[in-house]
Amino acid sequence: MARPRMITTEYRNYELPADFPILALHGDNWLISPVPSPRLHFHNCVEIGLCRRGSGEMIIGEQQLPFAEGTVTFVAPHVSHTTWSAPDTHSLWSYLFVDYARLLDSMSLELPNYQDFSDLTLNGGLMLHPDTCTWAGPLVTGVIRELVDRPRGYKTCIRGLLLSLAVFLLRIDSIKNTGPAAPSGALTPALDYIRNHYAEDFYIESLADLCHLSPTHFRRLFQKQLGTTPLDFLHQVRIVAGCSLLLTSTAGIAEIAEAIGYSSLSCFNRHFLRFMGTSPSRWRRAGDHGSRRSVLTFTGWNQPESSDEILRKST
Repeated sequence: MARPRMITTEYRNYELPADFPILALHGDNWLISPVPSPRLHFHNCVEIGLCRRGSGEMIIGEQQLPFAEGTVTFVAPHVSHTTWSAPDTHSLWSYLFVDYARLLDSMSLELPNYQDFSDLTLNGGLMLHPDTCTWAGPLVTGVIRELVDRPRGYKTCIRGLLLSLAVFLLRIDSIKNTGPAAPSGALTPALDYIRNHYAEDFYIESLADLCHLSPTHFRRLFQKQLGTTPLDFLHQVRIVAGCSLLLTSTAGIAEIAEAIGYSSLSCFNRHFLRFMGTSPSRWRRAGDHGSRRSVLTFTGWNQPESSDEILRKST
């Protein structure tokens, strides 16, 4: 099957709770369209997918791979990918979005070959089939069940299950160098820098230097591959970080604005309204009423969607 032509790469930034950085997309409506999206996309965190029903194709980096019921996918940040179902069908999925480094930070010394796993969570892309990786589906299902039901000690249990998943991944002989090259690979140093230093002041030219590109070429490549400008990308990362603080801390809005890199409250409010469609104070009040949880159950991708549409649904 010929690989569909991809026009650009979208960045989808998921808000992970600051105190326990994992988010599940789960339910009976997370359906994937049979129409290949015209765009690849990548995330700000590790994506772990579980195909619960159906079949189709998935592009991970430069690879196009078939999936079926029970398949588990593991995609690192900045690795571009997309999924579509078999003709005239909709496959049903559940997803976990995880910041592995933060979630397992206190357990990292217990993980053998931790550097190999760290490399995988930064650059890797794997498809785990149920006939050869019988452990993958049950581990991911267990994490989702714990996150949905929240029994006593669920956070410890989830950390243990994800640590087990990491150990099993490291046992795969071909784990090294299996991470596909992402179309946005040339921009990875800049994306990583923004993610780690979004609250600081820096010049776009410094990002271009990190990528060994001229400022003009850097801006052009950024727009072409991500469909946005470096400055808008920075604002989106800041706003998502602000959302997490609004939801999980008692800090004032002005204090949060300063913490994520805005020199004035008005600037924060303006960009928050632009990306979230509401003010920070209203967004926080909605969160106080429990409208946003660690498990999202709204409709999936029956049709190819843009990151803006996904963002609006999750707020």
